[in-house]
Amino acid sequence: MPCGVVPAHLTEKLNESRACMKGTSQKSPRCIALSGTPGVHTACTIYENRPSPCREFNAWDVQGEPNAECQQLRAVLGLAMLKAR
Repeated sequence: MPCGVVPAHLTEKLNESRACMKGTSQKSPRCIALSGTPGVHTACTIYENRPSPCREFNAWDVQGEPNAECQQLRAVLGLAMLKAR
């Protein structure tokens, strides 16, 4: 499979022009391709083929500091904040 092509069986249709990873449009979202336990150890099972939103979201900013959006999401999920490197 070419890099960046998400396997179709892992997606669900949102509307006529958009799709998402299965599990991410739920009230308590969890991507079907995520393995492990958030806050302990997680991994993307399709990392080389992950979709563009995952490729574009970085836990760290260009200065090596924790991404503010990531920190906010971690707070919502009750996860520990990332520490500066």
